[in-house]
Amino acid sequence: MQTVLDLAFEPTATFTAADIALIEPIANAVATVRVAEERMIRQSLASLDSSLPQKDKGDAGSRLQLNTYLAMLVGCDERALAHACRRCLDELDWFPTIHQLKERMRNWVSPEAAAISRAKAIMRAGRRASDDGDAAPLPDDERERVYAFLRTHGIGTRFAPDGSIYQEAPVSDDDQAAEAKAA
Repeated sequence: MQTVLDLAFEPTATFTAADIALIEPIANAVATVRVAEERMIRQSLASLDSSLPQKDKGDAGSRLQLNTYLAMLVGCDERALAHACRRCLDELDWFPTIHQLKERMRNWVSPEAAAISRAKAIMRAGRRASDDGDAAPLPDDERERVYAFLRTHGIGTRFAPDGSIYQEAPVSDDDQAAEAKAA
């Protein structure tokens, strides 16, 4: 079963007032970041270090590199970091630079951010169902204007008393002339 947000990018989707009432708070929400703890960053870097080769820097160089990576990755989302590490393992042959890690973290979208984006798309461009469920009836002057336009194009259209319409066969020139005399 599809949720209301799953319909965001379907061209035929129509949203009721009840749907909009559910969607609006989501559209106004802000996705939170799950800040990665230092331990998690260390574990992620150790995983990359054990799996991908890099130039030997010696003990002092390795400590300096680890401290630099820790300083540059502080405050990052733990799920984005996990995603970036998986992508690095899939895509790279060597240990990633800080730039490569951050680039892959930028490409990650949290489920919360995706839901907010869908909700905003619906609020901005989603087709709304009319409140009463039916289209508003055409006023008499609008009916006559539409009728006159269609007649000029050879289409006879009649409006039933209940407001529905039905199409007649194209009107011949003789019929148009007879109606013009009658009017």
